[in-house]
Amino acid sequence: MNTVKYPIEEVDLKNIPVNRMLSAGLTPSQKVQYEQSIRRYGLLTPIVLVKKPAGTWMTLTGEHELEVLKGMEVTKTEAFVTKLQDPADADKVILLLSSFPRGLNPITEGLLLQELLHTGGYTQKQLAHLLMKSRAWVCKRLSLAGKLHKEVAEMVLARQLCPAAAQSVARLPREDQPLFATQVYTHDLPKSMVERLVRAYNHRKTPETCRREILHNPCLAARLLVMTSPRRCADLTLERKTSIRLEESLRLILSLLTEMERSLASLPADAIVPYGSMLSEVSRAMARSAQLLEHGGISPGKSTLTQEQTGGAAHGVC
Repeated sequence: MNTVKYPIEEVDLKNIPVNRMLSAGLTPSQKVQYEQSIRRYGLLTPIVLVKKPAGTWMTLTGEHELEVLKGMEVTKTEAFVTKLQDPADADKVILLLSSFPRGLNPITEGLLLQELLHTGGYTQKQLAHLLMKSRAWVCKRLSLAGKLHKEVAEMVLARQLCPAAAQSVARLPREDQPLFATQVYTHDLPKSMVERLVRAYNHRKTPETCRREILHNPCLAARLLVMTSPRRCADLTLERKTSIRLEESLRLILSLLTEMERSLASLPADAIVPYGSMLSEVSRAMARSAQLLEHGGISPGKSTLTQEQTGGAAHGVC
């Protein structure tokens, strides 16, 4: 009878660096639970490692166990080891990567894909075919591994940010990613809105003031984008296009005025004082608009817009 053995090796823990990004989701209470389990039962799930051509190690699974073992001052342990030394080894790693039923952490997958592209000489299309994944899946993993800010990667690992949203965040300048990701998490913005905000931020014609608003107040920026999004009006006359823009501007003004009134009514007087000069400027701008209406002989008349049409319930966007 033939016996099939796992490629188990004894490894020196000091040679395996702890990847802070991959262990960021481990809380102090979980560390205690891991340590108690290891002391009582040993390692219940294998640590899976890949040894790269340069001699360095990559942890596929078991990063939490490794961190706890080092904290327990354990020097050596057995691990499931595969080597990625030359293109021939890449096939083994691809099989290993596809063998995890639930997949690996998206960032871990991205790091491993980077190694396969570099060492195995594969293209993204070939990797997608071999792993039975889409090219979009491969691109997203590579983007997470290569472009994502360390702090945002930690949010993905802590399940505060879904990989799909993180993929969009990765398209922002690296230094702007943590602030925006925190806002996305705080306001629970949907993935579709995150994509829209990032696309607007990266558009070459987007003003800097709008970019700052996207980073610091994405809910308001999202509302503005929805209300001012261009319509398909290639066949419309110039007068009709201008009319459409006027309607959108009026609805936007009504929405912002409603939000401003709510904020002023809910804040105490001392909290409003710092905004005195800005409120004065708003008041002057509103007066100029009123004069323009009077000069044109236009009577505002009675509003027929519902609260939802004017944006009074616009908070639903976020």
